[in-house]
Amino acid sequence: MIGYRDTLENYIRAISRLSGMELCIYDLDYFTYKFDELYVNWIYRSHNSPLCMLTKFSNRRHQDCVRLEHNRLISAFRSRDGFTIEPCHCGLVDIVVPITLGNKLIGGIFLGQVFLESQPDLSIYEEYFEGHQDIDVKDIFRVVEEVPVKSYSEMIYWKDICKLLASYVEEKIRFLEFRKEELGKNWYVSSIDLLPALSEPIQKAINIIRNRVTKGVTLEQVAFAVGYSPSQFSRRFRQETGMTFSQCLRTLRIELAQYLIKESNKNLCEVAFEVGYSDIPSFLRAFKSVTGMTPKEWVKHHVPIRAHKSGGEVSI
Repeated sequence: MIGYRDTLENYIRAISRLSGMELCIYDLDYFTYKFDELYVNWIYRSHNSPLCMLTKFSNRRHQDCVRLEHNRLISAFRSRDGFTIEPCHCGLVDIVVPITLGNKLIGGIFLGQVFLESQPDLSIYEEYFEGHQDIDVKDIFRVVEEVPVKSYSEMIYWKDICKLLASYVEEKIRFLEFRKEELGKNWYVSSIDLLPALSEPIQKAINIIRNRVTKGVTLEQVAFAVGYSPSQFSRRFRQETGMTFSQCLRTLRIELAQYLIKESNKNLCEVAFEVGYSDIPSFLRAFKSVTGMTPKEWVKHHVPIRAHKSGGEVSI
């Protein structure tokens, strides 16, 4: 049986292959991290066409791209048609379809990275990249020649496919949120969820650790699950995340403890036990190691973490 995650990635790959355009999912609400069933490889979470990658080579231009993508997504969200077909500042055109929950914008489908009807005048690249020493405009001209050109009618055809994919994601999120609520599971966005793009094996490892955080899991078990020896996994995990396996597990447990302290009526002993600690002294040491404070000090200073409840995100 194909899992949700495999199905979503298969849909993305199929649409990209059949349309001849690149597809990515912008995730503003961390649903591709929050639900293992909706996890997608990092290459599908941002634009990765050659022209786009060259443009984002500098931090300033990368910020320009992020700002514009958010603006294009907001424009699609506000559109009566439920989509837009717009170019970015480098002339690359995308179909943009918002992903929503109720009235909340949580992400979007971008399909394109093409030129509309014809290749733009190369002077726009000379003007935009003028004075940028980190890039040779000849490299830009070279990749521009390789960008596909699509007609408006082709784009209109594929916007309905993008709408179907957005609806699929929205329905899966509703179902998964309902399932978690029915099972009485806590959910929160951890700092671990916000790590930069990781390789697929390490992201899979993070998901396994997260799903087993209160039940117990060993380095050896996770290494085996992602196809590494314990020593290989330990080395690769630290290289990509900047922390050891035990540090990651401890952080996830303590961030869940923070959530429970603020969002439940459980006492400290109950919280410690629920997040995987068998005695209070061990829990207190771990809590102070992660936060730099005791639980009492943490509550007093009202340190915020992000938590998700029905109806949206709240700040504690």
